[in-house]
Amino acid sequence: MKRFPRKMTVELTAKCNFRCPYCYCVWHEFPKLAGPELDTDGWKDVLDRFAADGVKDVLFTGGEVLLRKDVLKIVDYARTRLPSAKLTLFTNASRLTEDLILAFKERQVRLATSLQGLATYGGMTGTKRRYNRLLRVVARAKELGWPMSVSMTITTANRAEAPDMFAAAALSGASLIQLGAMMAEGRGKRHLDLMISHTEWEAVKDEIRKLPNVGVPYSFADEFICTCRDQPPELLSAWADPKAKRCPAGRSFGVIGPDGTYRICLHALPKDLMRKD
Repeated sequence: MKRFPRKMTVELTAKCNFRCPYCYCVWHEFPKLAGPELDTDGWKDVLDRFAADGVKDVLFTGGEVLLRKDVLKIVDYARTRLPSAKLTLFTNASRLTEDLILAFKERQVRLATSLQGLATYGGMTGTKRRYNRLLRVVARAKELGWPMSVSMTITTANRAEAPDMFAAAALSGASLIQLGAMMAEGRGKRHLDLMISHTEWEAVKDEIRKLPNVGVPYSFADEFICTCRDQPPELLSAWADPKAKRCPAGRSFGVIGPDGTYRICLHALPKDLMRKD
């Protein structure tokens, strides 16, 4: 039986109330990986394995993780079985309430969300929503003493807003900001027109670095395409970075999908699908 890496991502559900056109989740390409989803006891069994293997860092995500009614039960069990582990929950924050923020704070579960545009927020989330509520949630979490980290996916649609997006998240109380270019993965493979070039991405990074320092740490994710799986040659030639370091997927981190299947990274396929691909 495989021993899990010390850092694991758990995709509790493939269900989501957003329809982000850049979403990299692998089940948009391979629907069978979306389910059937593990029930509460199934996830408890997974967490028992984590405890046995000494996993030290668990990220709960989806889909939209707060669509699961048993999320607090799963998190409670995780905290019981992994008392010293770093636990993080990533949510689009559309269902994140003050009570839930306090519940996660009590359980010492860090919170993360994403800001995918200002004027473009509705288009980048596939909804009619506005960004204002998200920033209010980020600000309230800071007031409650449990600030959230914020990620941003930069596309051709929101690229001009990137500095303002960063400033909005920072001034709302984000504890950490991570920016990344849209990847040619998942649903994003049907919307390649939204991908910015490597040159444009470097320009975005320069613009962020030149902003006034407001004391919020930030980082950049430079990956444009996953090289842990076979990819069409035309996508590799357009987006792969020949100078990139070898990905540590499967060695320092791994993923459990909604159906309980192990993958070496968020974008990779299980071995049986890799043989068929």
